[in-house]
Amino acid sequence: MHTLYALFGAPEDVAADHTLTRAAHTLMASWIRCAEAMLRRLLLIEASVFPKPNTRPLLHEKRKRTRKAIGFDADKPEAWRVSFRCFAPMERRRPRWQMVGPDANMPARRRRSIRFRSAWPLAERYEALIRVFNNPERYARRLARALHALPHRIRELFRKPEEAQHRVDDWDVFDAGAQRAWPVADTS
Repeated sequence: MHTLYALFGAPEDVAADHTLTRAAHTLMASWIRCAEAMLRRLLLIEASVFPKPNTRPLLHEKRKRTRKAIGFDADKPEAWRVSFRCFAPMERRRPRWQMVGPDANMPARRRRSIRFRSAWPLAERYEALIRVFNNPERYARRLARALHALPHRIRELFRKPEEAQHRVDDWDVFDAGAQRAWPVADTS
């Protein structure tokens, strides 16, 4: 966390920039991916303390949400609505004709040449990292419930970014500690 702060400042500083060059965005995204991978392993170690619940997981009915306009102030990161994901969302690829957003009608060649990227998503991920790091128990308890209910998803927590070996000293020792805390079950 100190390295992220030394390199990029606080999340509100990143959000205040609004846009980043492609090189700066790529660099910051790479560091955040490594920090997220480390934090997932720390949460896994913390989650190994919580026992399997005696009750079955309840499925809640889907509720109808009312949409609200949400605004973000760059200088108030504690009010941002952020989330830290331990598991990757199920990937749904859309056909080209269903693409949405400002890039939908742009040719693929033009999309790759965009020079500036929004800083907001990175600032939100950075703020989520800080919140989980400062108060890990709640997130570890939720992770333990999820892993007891769906043990096959533990493999997702051990995915690591390619650059992790170069950014984190003794990554293998760190990774082995997380695997000892919650061993990956053979589901074949």
